[in-house]
Amino acid sequence: MGWGKWLRSVDVYAINSFIQESEPIMAFLGYRIVELTEGRACAEFDGGQNTRRVGGVLHGGAIMVALDETMGLAALTVNDWEDQVTVELKVSFLEPGSKPPFRVCGWVVRRGKRLAVLEGEVRDGDGRLIAKALGTWYYLKRRVGEGR
Repeated sequence: MGWGKWLRSVDVYAINSFIQESEPIMAFLGYRIVELTEGRACAEFDGGQNTRRVGGVLHGGAIMVALDETMGLAALTVNDWEDQVTVELKVSFLEPGSKPPFRVCGWVVRRGKRLAVLEGEVRDGDGRLIAKALGTWYYLKRRVGEGR
């Protein structure tokens, strides 16, 4: 069964378990998918003490990891889960992130034959926009989880 069919046939709990087992950095963030529809993905993460920088605010690297994962998942949903790699990810940090849980969403702006352009954002526990992103993903010719 292809990844797309598998993921559409299981619940969010199973998807989150798979992500946390296969990508330990996401477990480290406390990352969990809360929405996954065609062309869109949203997740929440707590950003524990080890993801904070001086001053107690969320580190920009943690924000970028969450955006990359979430926007990448959104890109997969419009390509029947054909694997892809991030070509470019630009993030503008707008406010310090200090109040969890943080909500990250990504959505497809345009999907071409081999490239997809996505937007994303991160909001804090009060709903304040703390980061905005624009990125490009390149589709590979294999399914997620297949070898080279």
